[in-house]
Amino acid sequence: MPFVIANRQRIHYETAGEREPYLFLHGPFLVNLDAWWQTGYIEQLQETFRLVVIEPLGQGRSDAPLESGHYSIRARAAHVLEVLREVQVDCTHFLGFGLGAQVGFSLAVSHPDHIRTLATAGAHPYPLIDELQVLEEAQNQLCNGHIAAYLQQWHSEAHLSSEQQEQIANGNPEVYSTSLGESCRWEGVSEPLNSIRVSAQLFTATSEPRFLSVREAGRQMPNGRYTILPKNQYTHGLWHPDLILSPLQEFYRRQR
Repeated sequence: MPFVIANRQRIHYETAGEREPYLFLHGPFLVNLDAWWQTGYIEQLQETFRLVVIEPLGQGRSDAPLESGHYSIRARAAHVLEVLREVQVDCTHFLGFGLGAQVGFSLAVSHPDHIRTLATAGAHPYPLIDELQVLEEAQNQLCNGHIAAYLQQWHSEAHLSSEQQEQIANGNPEVYSTSLGESCRWEGVSEPLNSIRVSAQLFTATSEPRFLSVREAGRQMPNGRYTILPKNQYTHGLWHPDLILSPLQEFYRRQR
């Protein structure tokens, strides 16, 4: 089971596929690395890419320190770079959902030489001002140890397998709260979006609360585009591959 050490913390990652180019997969908050296999993303994407999949700090088999600084988006971007160094990859396509999308936006600004293309779902590159009240309520639930209430409020029980729910329930709610709090405090990308030259594909749906922000970001990025999906559907904590993979593969074909 491969790990990389970043800032004295062990971060679990896995690889799959034999064909280059590389594609880095970064999942959302609380969702473990196994979800990429359970949903069929790995099976389909490894036909075209060599995949590197990270298990974010505080989740799954990665370490779960209590110090908040480990969970900032900047720190998480550094974790990605450490994994890339470990597998000796200089430049990669990047696919991120939720938390992973925030990390991808950050990398597109701070290390564009390492990010060949950026694909995201479930997040935008702006500060979470409009979402803070709801997110802070969720953070308080986790801080008080009410993991089940958190999952119920966010309707996550319908999106997660029973195995995933059990694994999340066995985690440290204080770590979860700290991690979510750092995502909430993220100030968004530090540069104007029109300065980001990385080719980007942003997925959204009209039912998604972030719809307008994602659409605007896709319009502002010079090499960005957005795809409006017919619905917002999840499985095992990830956006359903039946919605994502076809337009995603078309996006990658256009980059060749």
